[in-house]
Amino acid sequence: MIWNILFILSLISTAVVVDVQSMLFMLFVYLIGMVVNNVFNIGQEAKETSKIFNRIFTLGSIYMLISFVFMTVNNFDFLLAYDPYYYFIPTTKDYLISGSYWSALESIWNNYDFFNRFQSGYFAYATLFGFLSEGLGANFYLGQQISVLLLFSFVGVVIFKLFRTNNFTKNKAIKYTLIICLFSILFFYSSQILRDTHILLMYLLGIYFTFKKEFSFFNLLKLLVVIFVCTTLRLESGLFMIILIPTYLLLSLQYSKMKIVVLIFASIVAVGGLVLTNVYLPQITEVAEANQEAYGGDKGDGVIGNLQEIPVAGDVAAIIYNAAQPIPFWSRLSTNSTNKDDKAVYNAMNFPRSFASFFNWIVIIYIVFWLLNKKIRKRVKPFISKPLTYQLWIGLLFLLLQADVISQRRLMPYYVMFYILFFIIYSNLQIEKRKQINFVVVVSFILVQGAAILYLN
Repeated sequence: MIWNILFILSLISTAVVVDVQSMLFMLFVYLIGMVVNNVFNIGQEAKETSKIFNRIFTLGSIYMLISFVFMTVNNFDFLLAYDPYYYFIPTTKDYLISGSYWSALESIWNNYDFFNRFQSGYFAYATLFGFLSEGLGANFYLGQQISVLLLFSFVGVVIFKLFRTNNFTKNKAIKYTLIICLFSILFFYSSQILRDTHILLMYLLGIYFTFKKEFSFFNLLKLLVVIFVCTTLRLESGLFMIILIPTYLLLSLQYSKMKIVVLIFASIVAVGGLVLTNVYLPQITEVAEANQEAYGGDKGDGVIGNLQEIPVAGDVAAIIYNAAQPIPFWSRLSTNSTNKDDKAVYNAMNFPRSFASFFNWIVIIYIVFWLLNKKIRKRVKPFISKPLTYQLWIGLLFLLLQADVISQRRLMPYYVMFYILFFIIYSNLQIEKRKQINFVVVVSFILVQGAAILYLN
């Protein structure tokens, strides 16, 4: 009941501080989301996932509305990220000029090329919500935020299902899903007009499909679909997702009774993959180089740049350093810059990143204890499934390949896998051991913040 009341209050607040049309649009999107959830989930699972969807949408809408008010009061044109204002919003508005959604789709996909790195999938989705919000007379900026919030709510649903697949009870799965969606870096991007939440959802769906023990062609087809959709959002992210296909086939080979069928498909995929790689190797190389140029992190004298000079260990340290950002945890809450755009990005509405910094630090310390303590490893081992083990290794590769990428938003998909590992460790430790580790967490976090202050001075 309390969650429904909170959602109603969020709707009323939207009507008051924005307009009634925006409130109706948010309600419309929420109801569509509920319908979609109940189409893809049935029975008891539909009830459980509806609760998750409702709570995450409600919490996300509150943060979204507060951010919108903060932006309006301070007379900013955008908030928290430069990309929406300078690229995603104006490009979406350009497609709205076409007059109809179908005309916009024609423009978006007319010159589609798999390797051109254009975000066709993103603009097909964003433009749809642009026309819908325009039709209802809702605020365009808020309408775009709501479109992202819808996907974020489904992210929560998939995380919940991943917990259930990893044998968590319903109550624990709900609690831990809400913790991740509220206190991790995911929440900060829950309604930002960027493509990272879209990609996060595609990754989590793909990962979830690999947890299916029995092989089915339909499951493989779903995996191929989410990979293709991801390539239309960010090509290089979709290309990395291809690793989920052999992962799924390998796991199916171990669990499924249809081993001959799996072997046939695996052979076809292997041969097809080799042929396509050989044919498109120049384009793939070009994409990798363009990706590195566009998203490569600190290569200079900064912390990441220095860590990159150390083979392997430096990359691992960079992963931890990135996960612990921002350091100090309050550093993104303000800026010394007088530039209006910088003030729009670095301000008090970055507070979820401060919480995320501490949450990630908790995860890091627990995983370190798990790695170094044989007793903890032995106690936890029976609860880590083989699919999760595979995904953790893939996640480590994913993070190592992007060790020089400072922005956490590109790393969110496999952060989730390590969050699940953390909760498995946490759930299977005795209370006394938890207290000991928690003490180390708090003390080490304080020391890191202090060291950061000294470094900055």
